[in-house]
Amino acid sequence: MSSIPTSWELASLVCKFLVYIGVASVAGGSYCLWQFSDHSKATLHRNLSYIFIGSLIGFQGVVANFLIQIGLINDNGLVGMFDWGMGSLLLGVQLGAVTFYRLTGFVIVLLSCLFFFRRIAHSTRALDQNFYRALIAIHFFALLVISSSFRLAGHVSVLSIVPQIGIVIHVTVFALWIGSLYPLYKMTESRDMKFLQLCMKRFGNYAIGILILLGISGLIMILELLESPSELFTSPYGRAFLSKLSLVVILVSIAAANKLIFVPVIATETDSRKLASSIRWEMLVASVILLVTSYFSTIVGPAGPM
Repeated sequence: MSSIPTSWELASLVCKFLVYIGVASVAGGSYCLWQFSDHSKATLHRNLSYIFIGSLIGFQGVVANFLIQIGLINDNGLVGMFDWGMGSLLLGVQLGAVTFYRLTGFVIVLLSCLFFFRRIAHSTRALDQNFYRALIAIHFFALLVISSSFRLAGHVSVLSIVPQIGIVIHVTVFALWIGSLYPLYKMTESRDMKFLQLCMKRFGNYAIGILILLGISGLIMILELLESPSELFTSPYGRAFLSKLSLVVILVSIAAANKLIFVPVIATETDSRKLASSIRWEMLVASVILLVTSYFSTIVGPAGPM
């Protein structure tokens, strides 16, 4: 592929970005409900809405990407996207499997959210732990279904089982991290400074494990995808990876500032607003990383034969 996207590739890139948003909302929203919720109906409804909207965006991204792949093959303009004969053929190959996994995962989450919205609306008492266990179990299963689709897509699909497991772990933990940012940002509106500080400290501690898994899984994949270390600097794929790595370093730096500077001094609403501002920057950088990753997986490929 050329490093300059065609209109079809650009459309596919946008669809992948939407899918990444969907995965992040499922992972991060569910994780925050599990670990950082005050168990109020307002918080539960807000996080479920975040998960639902993100899943709907991801679902639409999957459907649109499948239609775009049909159009790309037909090369007959927008009309070519709706060639159902070609579509039925693609359902029987790798693209069909990827589409099936992702649609299944997002549909499970969407139906789950509708069910739990109904439970919340009809509940007259505080929701017990069984409610949260059921919600998290369903969403975790759906997340695994979606994440497992990434081992069947793109350059990793032709590699051995180890890097394929690596991509599943990489996608899951990164989605969990960046998908948690919006719920954490909304938490800064809380007037309970002690609860806010406790949750932020806990997230900062867990983030260390997330970063370790992210680093190990990323290293496994890049070692498999590049034939030599020099390709990091000489190939478009390597340079794209370094660009993404630079953004991740910026993201980690902001997260470290939150953990070491802003969170320990939370005492007033002014302190929480400073933290909120930092998290906004973190969300911005995370969004850019998702865009770069979309470009990385759509337009640029490893230099060696795959």
